[in-house]
Amino acid sequence: MSSRDSSSSSGTNKFAFVTGNIHSEARSHAMKEHWKRRHQRNKEAKAYHQRNSSRNLPLRSKNRASEDASTSSGLPEVGDMDIGRNQEESTSISAQLLCGLSSALSISRPDPFQTCPVHLTSQHQKLLHHWISTHAAMMFADLNVTEFNPMKDVWFPLDLSNESSFNCIMAHSAAHLYHLYAGTPPRRGSKSFDALKYKIEAVRILRFWLSDPKKELSDDAFAAVVRLLTFERYWGTVEDWKIHRDGLQRMIDAKGGVEALHRNWRLQLVVYLVSLMSRPSWLESTNNLERLSRPLLSPNATQNPLSCDVQKVRCLWLISFIQDMRTFMGSVYTRGLSAYPFTHAAVGLLRENFLLSIDPSTHEYHNTEWEDEMLWCLFCISVLMQESISALSDQDLTASNGPSTLQGLEISLRHSHHMWGRSIHHLRSILYESLTRLVEEGQYKMNYFMDLVQVLGTLSLEARQGVEKCLLNLLYCLGNNKTSALFVEDGWSPDSLLSSMRGR
Repeated sequence: MSSRDSSSSSGTNKFAFVTGNIHSEARSHAMKEHWKRRHQRNKEAKAYHQRNSSRNLPLRSKNRASEDASTSSGLPEVGDMDIGRNQEESTSISAQLLCGLSSALSISRPDPFQTCPVHLTSQHQKLLHHWISTHAAMMFADLNVTEFNPMKDVWFPLDLSNESSFNCIMAHSAAHLYHLYAGTPPRRGSKSFDALKYKIEAVRILRFWLSDPKKELSDDAFAAVVRLLTFERYWGTVEDWKIHRDGLQRMIDAKGGVEALHRNWRLQLVVYLVSLMSRPSWLESTNNLERLSRPLLSPNATQNPLSCDVQKVRCLWLISFIQDMRTFMGSVYTRGLSAYPFTHAAVGLLRENFLLSIDPSTHEYHNTEWEDEMLWCLFCISVLMQESISALSDQDLTASNGPSTLQGLEISLRHSHHMWGRSIHHLRSILYESLTRLVEEGQYKMNYFMDLVQVLGTLSLEARQGVEKCLLNLLYCLGNNKTSALFVEDGWSPDSLLSSMRGR
């Protein structure tokens, strides 16, 4: 009698009775059964491997292999057992390696942008990479967990929260890339076809949401409008920005105020910041910046009832202001201060003193009050020039903040050059007196310059000096026909400052 494993699912042994007493007859029967079972096993193993080539095939133990090889009462050759075992183990090891690799890749998530609200194409990936690289230090700096990171903590989560916001940053990135490759001054307006395509898609999605009563005041709708405003500030027109700004204000009123967004603190911060703007640039004095500076100006001043962290809003303001300087740079490229030689000389005085203030060998120049005066003068000239350019763009040449203000300031600086030529303190006094005499709302403007100084003063020394250096570079070098030399380091443009700034 010989026993063998059944090929059926029952797994029970089957027995065959051999008649006769001849030993050769029994041996012949055992050998036939052995080869029959061997061919059957090979056939089943091949079919199983074809069906489950990508599945995990665990290694079989040596004991189990020995049992399979010795199920017959016959005497199979030792070489047959070794060959079968080696083939089986080789197949199992290969399958295990393949399965393990697949499992590792599925856990490690090779694509870090799988959570984007749209399916990413190669074009999306290129633009997203460029957008992140423009804020490189804020995105990748090794900051403490307790430090506020405006890009990683606020903007990045909001921009990836919905399709419309994502398309807005794609438009923003495409416009900036076009400007870089075309080598044109970063003035308002973009001729990038990709930027227009993504903007149209963002507007289409937003309109769909605004037509739905359940979504018109949703967090996604607010975030999309804020990002659309961002695009219009730098690449669109003032008119388009005003349209979206008015729409945002109506949404805020319908929601019940900015405080109604307190459940989404990121959205509350950015909406509150935009709500302080009446013009699409912080270099225009009509914006409501005192809400970010007045608690510092007076301990007894009325505190902002808003529940959000004002210091975080100031950090977000810094990013916004640096981007405003990029737009301002486009205006200075085409106009500059070449038509105002004494105003340009005043910027030269500020430049010389700034160089002394950052020189480590001249510690006596590190005086907070003196540095505030210098920064106040720089903001004064920058704001007056930006408002002059805005007035020309609006074709409002009769406005009090138009070109006549700069012309009047130039006359005052020419007549008093002997007084302020070597003194920032006297320069500030002349600017103060000139604005009081030339402009009805001169006092309001001077308070705004101080608001800018105070808000920037709450941030890091790196931020303060970076903004100073950029503005001095723009006003002193770019657009000036008398000099082509760049200021100290060629890298200190608004774009390079933004990519190196850590948010404070």
